[in-house]
Amino acid sequence: MKKIFILLLLISFKNIQAQKFITSGTIEFEVKFNLQKSMEAMLSDNDTWLKDIIASQPKFTTNYYKYSFSGSEAIYKFDRSADQKRPMMWFSNSDEDNIWYNNYKERKFINLKAIDDNYNISGDLKSIQWKLYPNDMTEIAGFNCRRASAILFDSVYVFAYYTDEINISGGPMSLNGLPGMIMGLTIPRLYTSWIATSVSLATPEINQPTKGKKKSETEFKKILTDNANARAKEWKDAAKWLGPMIWRTFL
Repeated sequence: MKKIFILLLLISFKNIQAQKFITSGTIEFEVKFNLQKSMEAMLSDNDTWLKDIIASQPKFTTNYYKYSFSGSEAIYKFDRSADQKRPMMWFSNSDEDNIWYNNYKERKFINLKAIDDNYNISGDLKSIQWKLYPNDMTEIAGFNCRRASAILFDSVYVFAYYTDEINISGGPMSLNGLPGMIMGLTIPRLYTSWIATSVSLATPEINQPTKGKKKSETEFKKILTDNANARAKEWKDAAKWLGPMIWRTFL
């Protein structure tokens, strides 16, 4: 009986260790975006015509993204849409052509961003000040996860669940810095949530994005701001649109 007990302990220990040291694989994220709430937040009371257009769009959009990681490198990009009714192009928020590459060891990123053209943006990964809640736990995609929160861009609250069973300090987009992998994420001011639905342990190939006009974060932010200022001449509520666009772009 004692030998059986010891054997069971060894098997249990090996299973725990196997989970604790996952260093490569691919995570699928389901991304839900409340399209109507997002657009309504940018309207003025007299934008009746635009309210009617928004009301004709799907309330939510659902897209799937793949986060592939190996060692200290990761790629996050669009995979597919689950929407039966696709929103108008102006309202689309799927980032279908964008790619996020992160090197957590070197603390560098290279992102491909498609706005009016393809831009290759590089720079240093954000140093995010996370607050941890070790006793607030949930299970996501079969992994035990703990809650954390942070504030980005001075006023944008981010709520995350991470697991230390996957040995990479990453997450969707450029989010990083937790003691493990982000498996769930909510950003209320962007009306968006991310939830991991599955994990594959096959080792992926990680390639940095190379196409696009090379720009720094500062240069690219100026391009976005100039575009917003140009639109402001035609749309007085463009300032409401600029903030969320900057936040999404630089996450």
